[in-house]
Amino acid sequence: MRPIPESSPPAGFKRAVREHPLAAFLLILYPVSWVLFLPALVGTEGFGVIGIDIPAQVGILLVTIFGLTGVAFVVTHIADGKDGTRRLRRLYYQFKAAPQWYVLALLGAPVLLLCMGLAIHGTSTFTPVAHNAAQIPTAYFVNVVLIAILISVWEEGAWLAFVTARLQPRLGPMWASVVVAPLFGFIHFPLFFVTGGLIDNARPQGVHVIEYAFYLLVFFSVPVRILMTWVYNSTRGSLPVVALLHASIDTTASGAVLLAFFPAVDGRLLYVGIAIVAVIVVAATRGRLGYTAPTVGGAAPTAVVRTVHITAPGGMS
Repeated sequence: MRPIPESSPPAGFKRAVREHPLAAFLLILYPVSWVLFLPALVGTEGFGVIGIDIPAQVGILLVTIFGLTGVAFVVTHIADGKDGTRRLRRLYYQFKAAPQWYVLALLGAPVLLLCMGLAIHGTSTFTPVAHNAAQIPTAYFVNVVLIAILISVWEEGAWLAFVTARLQPRLGPMWASVVVAPLFGFIHFPLFFVTGGLIDNARPQGVHVIEYAFYLLVFFSVPVRILMTWVYNSTRGSLPVVALLHASIDTTASGAVLLAFFPAVDGRLLYVGIAIVAVIVVAATRGRLGYTAPTVGGAAPTAVVRTVHITAPGGMS
């Protein structure tokens, strides 16, 4: 078989991907992902084109596995070859991390919301938590693990291990996180048209569309991305840890957990608390978020070489 000429479309496409991997990732990601949201959009929970109930979770699962993960690996293979693909894949199995990071990932979100509730409503916030304590293993921990395995690890493999890891050397970790935030939020755009996509058993209407767009692109996303980057860098690129943290935030903010354990607490207070913690982390790490630039001849952008040991809240570094 003769080699493909450099001027051929396939060769030109690969050259463009190698030269601009991030742009290639985004240009491929959004059309592919939004097509994968089509089943939910055409079902009865969306535009009702077909009389079948297809929940938003189906689209989310398809997008995270085949959209985010699939595109990240395709672009990595073209841009960085087999070595880059191997480095990226290895981060999905990076379970080795100090115990405090697992504690933070599993318990940080509900404890933070509890503290916010105590600050606003006083000790009465404890009552439903204590009353329903027996439900915590099934209503909280099981859901966190399932969401982490099915969705969050694939999301963060793309947004952290691929996008943020490539932006950090150029922009620094804090600004890389700020840039990734609206990109992360924008992929959820089709969920505005699916009942249960953004709001339990409903969809944003009227002025709430603008409100939820602000949440997705800025208010929720920026602080969350900063915390994710900090934990990712500080655990040497442990996708399992950041996946658990991401899943714990989603689970804590879910209607089922709020109703059972925090019925009097506005769920948005969780994100207010996350924003406060993000500011503290940025100040404590001086914006480095646990990141150290790879040395000359070191690993490629998809790998975190080592962490900066800076004392942060809770004694973490």
